[in-house]
Amino acid sequence: MPYLILSGKKIYYEEYGVDNAPTLVYLHGGPGESCLTYSYQAKKFGETFHVISFDQYGVFRSDAVGDEPLGVNDLVHMTEQMRKALGIDRWIPLGHSFGGMLALVYAHAYPDSIDAVIYDCPMWSALHTARAMAEATLPCFERDGISDQAALCKEILDGALSSREAFEKAMSIDMNEAVQRYCHVIENSRYNDYINAHISDPMVTEDCWGKFVGFRKKIFDSEDFYADYLPYLKDISKPQLLIVGEYDMTCGKFEQDRFANSAPNGRTVILPDCAHLTWFEQPEKYTDTIKMFAADK
Repeated sequence: MPYLILSGKKIYYEEYGVDNAPTLVYLHGGPGESCLTYSYQAKKFGETFHVISFDQYGVFRSDAVGDEPLGVNDLVHMTEQMRKALGIDRWIPLGHSFGGMLALVYAHAYPDSIDAVIYDCPMWSALHTARAMAEATLPCFERDGISDQAALCKEILDGALSSREAFEKAMSIDMNEAVQRYCHVIENSRYNDYINAHISDPMVTEDCWGKFVGFRKKIFDSEDFYADYLPYLKDISKPQLLIVGEYDMTCGKFEQDRFANSAPNGRTVILPDCAHLTWFEQPEKYTDTIKMFAADK
């Protein structure tokens, strides 16, 4: 398996496409997911771009997290170390969900290392993501008379909670089948079929799965996970693209409006008939949108 050694840690990565094309670096979500589920899309982009896709430190095929603390800024700095180790002058971060937070913080910290930045259903603020989830699910709970869950959503929305408190409560929202249908969440069976059809050799060993728990706890314990990164948008001078699914519960209307009103050179594309997994639910529109953005920047 291909690895880079960054600060003594093994980082699994995949590389597609040709060296002289613009480079996309994919920052996966979760926190604690993997670049595994994006492999097919990375190969498709490899027909046009040079693509780097990797498992963040502490996740899946990369080394497990040790005793040290780990936060958003640590992952961002390791991404910059990766760019240098691979000998890439500049690239375009493409961050999905939690990876969208990493992409924004990276673009802010290393403006000379990017040509543009792409956010795919990003999480820029734990507080506003929590509120977006509550906003999306509240009508379903009210319709079905589930009073305790409706009260939970209202508590998240009333503005009295800290970012950490709101996010922790949002993680306890009951995403039952009725809520998933109401919020257009895709069925697990469809997603599993996609993975089985498009990823023939994932190179996954049994120990990969257990890393998720430790990584996620480290990130949720870190203070910088709960920071509000929305003010960073106005400071990014390079072109910015926001892709959001019509029914996404991570990047809500507040964040979308904030991006539209404050991001210089910002462009928003809403993909219809999909929720959070835009690249899976609308693959052709997703690919075409990014290709056109990269060509026009």
